[in-house]
Amino acid sequence: MAIEKINMPQLGESVTEGTISTWLVKVGDHVNKYDPLAEVMTDKVNAEVPSSFTGVIKEIVAQEGETISVGELMCYMDTEGGEVENTAEQKAANQASEQTEDPVTSEDQSMEKTLLTCCSSFSSRK
Repeated sequence: MAIEKINMPQLGESVTEGTISTWLVKVGDHVNKYDPLAEVMTDKVNAEVPSSFTGVIKEIVAQEGETISVGELMCYMDTEGGEVENTAEQKAANQASEQTEDPVTSEDQSMEKTLLTCCSSFSSRK
């Protein structure tokens, strides 16, 4: 069980703050990663802030109508089971990378040594 902070994201290159126009979730709601949490208005854009985690909303800190700076705390989320999800995602990523990597054989290493020796002796002749 981990409590994660959801902070106001950078919604544009020169955007420094945003106003929470509407919360799309309430305390106790279960949300998935990338689900919209709130609608935010800035001087340049109106956008939905997505969840960075899967979990349950524990506390809403920034209230509707409140203007907060980029990086300021919006809410807390309980990501119980997040470690299990990350582990499963990491295992899948590791398996995929293992399948795409070519194993280096002793023959490959031997050939590499031969080429290095040959190239270094050739360059020393110049």
